[in-house]
Amino acid sequence: MNYIFEIFFGAMIVGFSGALVPGSMLTFVISSVAKKGFWTSFFIVVGHSILELAVVIAFFLGLLRYLENPLIVKIIGIVGGAFLLYLGVDILVSVIRKRFIIDFKSMIGKRTMNARSTGVIILKGILVSLMNPYWYIWWISIGAAFIVKSVKFDIGGVTAFYIGHISADFIWYLFVGFLISTGRKFFNQKIYNGILIACSLFLFYLGIRFILDAL
Repeated sequence: MNYIFEIFFGAMIVGFSGALVPGSMLTFVISSVAKKGFWTSFFIVVGHSILELAVVIAFFLGLLRYLENPLIVKIIGIVGGAFLLYLGVDILVSVIRKRFIIDFKSMIGKRTMNARSTGVIILKGILVSLMNPYWYIWWISIGAAFIVKSVKFDIGGVTAFYIGHISADFIWYLFVGFLISTGRKFFNQKIYNGILIACSLFLFYLGIRFILDAL
């Protein structure tokens, strides 16, 4: 049971490290919430999580057969761990060089959502992920490494990984949606940088763990 919790929280923290970094997903959430209100952030992540559920199911039901070779498992663990270390370094350097600057204060008139626009937002949540090259790299390296570790605990481990991973997306992007839709200003750049630094330190720890476990 402890391993299940470790997989869950590990996946969540790594998920935060990806969600927090400014990119197409964050830009889409900010612009959509500014136009149509808070709930667009929720449905964007719903679309994103549907896509990632399909990936996890594909790994669990078929793709894992290609990962049964001990050498391939080692390579995935080392590559995944190395990529985690790279992300940790990249985040720290970016914070120091002030690359991650976010303005949560831009507001424009909102329009209400209906069933059709909700479906469009969910679809766009899927497409914005598919159009992000980083998303593919993440699943080939870190995602695959996590799946290899979690599948040892059968469906419980894979479920813990998936829920932990998407929980980070929901928590962060709903928080961003709340900030934009309410105009709250208590969340500032210093707090954001502090969270990024904490995530990068955890990435160092996890990257080293992945590499050592693979060896």
